[in-house]
Amino acid sequence: MRTVGEMRARRLWKLSVFEHLSSTNEYLRHLAESGAPEGTVIIAREQTAGKGRFGRRWASPKGGAWFSVLLRPPIPVEQAGCIAIVMAVSLARALRERWSVPVGVKWPNDLYVRERKLGGILIELSSSPRKIEWLIAGIGINVNNILPQETSVPATSLSCELGRVIDLEEFFDVALHALARDYERFLTEGFEFAREEWSRLSVLPAHIIVESSAERFSADVLGLSPLGKLIVRIGETVRELASEEVTLCQRQPS
Repeated sequence: MRTVGEMRARRLWKLSVFEHLSSTNEYLRHLAESGAPEGTVIIAREQTAGKGRFGRRWASPKGGAWFSVLLRPPIPVEQAGCIAIVMAVSLARALRERWSVPVGVKWPNDLYVRERKLGGILIELSSSPRKIEWLIAGIGINVNNILPQETSVPATSLSCELGRVIDLEEFFDVALHALARDYERFLTEGFEFAREEWSRLSVLPAHIIVESSAERFSADVLGLSPLGKLIVRIGETVRELASEEVTLCQRQPS
């Protein structure tokens, strides 16, 4: 284990880097339950058992950015869903500004470039009825790594988009600085700024297919709620979706 050197985000983040871990989320969960402070970050050069939503395997070979951050936000539990949106918007905007890659956000937790998946965010938390005890955001971004081939959505990486290798320390500097800035802004100003940015960066089409464990239906996207839920219209009914699987589909010809 070693500590990463000088980074602009050092004021909030306390970073440790490992060559190999089964899962940065799993490792950080143990630290969180033992009282690790907010801002603890675990980075793995390679994960052997990385996971995405619904327990799906997340390929994490060397060359990518695989990391988890520990937060202890003083917010009601019902606002926890805002954190993934804040982080996705923050990363998309930071990567656009630094490398001019047109990164978009797919609700609730994925980053896309031209219909190809660049990365994702997995939120895990522990809470009591009154507060969030800890919240871990596991983040995986394809940077220089070999891309997985057997995926439901084609993948891309920063190096593929730019045609050159990206310095990983620079990536973490840019990403963690942006995450610290926007997390603190969220705690100070609330969620509205991220909701407005999400509207600009969202890659969802007007018409989507929604899949959950219990149902599958088509819906029209109306926007994002103040709690980070997706507002959709199904026929004459308006619903707010929390964590269902959202699948992109082609627009129907008029």
